[in-house]
Amino acid sequence: MAFEEHVINGRYRLLGRIGRGAMSVVWQAKDERLDRVVAVKQLPQTPGATPATLFASCERAIREARLASRLKHPHAIAVHDVFEDTGSMYLVLEYLPSRSLTDLIIERGPMAARDVARIGHQIASALAAAHACGILHHDVTPNNVLVTDDGTAKITDFGVARKLGESPITGDGVVIGTPAYLAPEVAAGHGGGLPSDVYSLGATLHTALEGAPPFGSGDDLMALLRRITRDELVPPAHPGPLADVVVRMLDRDPARRPSMAEAASLLAAIAAPPAAPPVVPRRRRHRVAAAGIAACVLSAGMVVALTSSRRPEPAAAPLEPPPATVTANHTVSATTTATPAPMAPTAPASRRTAAAVPVARPGCTARYEVTTSWPGGAQVLVTVHNEQPARLSGWTVSWRLPPGTAIRDLWNGVFTANGPTVVVTDAGWNALLEEHASTTFGLNQNVTDGGGEVPVLTCLPS
Repeated sequence: MAFEEHVINGRYRLLGRIGRGAMSVVWQAKDERLDRVVAVKQLPQTPGATPATLFASCERAIREARLASRLKHPHAIAVHDVFEDTGSMYLVLEYLPSRSLTDLIIERGPMAARDVARIGHQIASALAAAHACGILHHDVTPNNVLVTDDGTAKITDFGVARKLGESPITGDGVVIGTPAYLAPEVAAGHGGGLPSDVYSLGATLHTALEGAPPFGSGDDLMALLRRITRDELVPPAHPGPLADVVVRMLDRDPARRPSMAEAASLLAAIAAPPAAPPVVPRRRRHRVAAAGIAACVLSAGMVVALTSSRRPEPAAAPLEPPPATVTANHTVSATTTATPAPMAPTAPASRRTAAAVPVARPGCTARYEVTTSWPGGAQVLVTVHNEQPARLSGWTVSWRLPPGTAIRDLWNGVFTANGPTVVVTDAGWNALLEEHASTTFGLNQNVTDGGGEVPVLTCLPS
């Protein structure tokens, strides 16, 4: 068994235990070769273990490392390495200063709907990316959701994950996963698919919103599984848009549940802050009031003039409002763009009835945010938001790559480059965005001296 200050694999110095599960121990460690803090997950050898048990433990560790390393997403814990040392298997993971969602629920009780939706959207976006790679997590629970102090959430522990069509490592007829969060089809022993992860995330969000799993917990495992298979679900006590989405995710019929990508979009819409009403500056209000008074005086003068003379006065041409403009909003971490609609041709003065005001074509916006950086590189998250008053069926984001910057890899989108111009289109599964919904894609980039400038993004519906 490892202990503090123990150096394993010749490079990882264990600093202290930070977690423990039924089959593993998690340590905070120092990677002395790369001079960084990591998390080391140990799958210890049990006393009296048979060769078959040792082989299963080794296979599980390698399996988790292979699957998790395929998923590169800002809301999934990254796996850096896997190895065997003194009879135990170890996985080296990204270290995230955080607490599990379970700990937060125990500490705070039921959480606010918007906070739950925000966490749910982040986890759903990572799982949607996993599903796009054909990976099922199989154990989505509050224990496996890590949350930082600033609200960033990441999914971890792909220990029982598997690829679509792959047989579970435990063998046929064995139920894997945490009982309180199992989908009915899994609890009944029929195996699971992508909708099973949707159900488990719904049960996780239900626990955060209500303070307890949808079918309760308790020590009587068989009674719990019977309640799940019989769909004895107690409706949420906190009704609202989030409860409606959670109930959809908990539908007994897998075909009626939303896809993980659709769930991510629905949760993003709930997590988005309400739009603030436009505020008219004080000076502008004074100018508007003065203009109104002047209009009243002008109207009174016109009435007097018309009644005092029989000759009609020539009518003044109506005032044209200044042309409206739409500009890019560029901050240190985000950019959005909109395309102005062409101006309508001006009608002759005799036929004018109202001034034509240009209106920006509805579309989408893209927000660029550097989430992690290191010497010579950075990780970027781009959030695509539907600004249309209707469903968006596809999107394209483009920008000019700043000097000294090169994209190394990209996920949740299809990447092409034409010289310094970068074009990212949706990945198919995240193309559909409901009104005011959002999705994300991410990338890793190399940054040389002088690079790292935040580009201006253009987002267009496709």
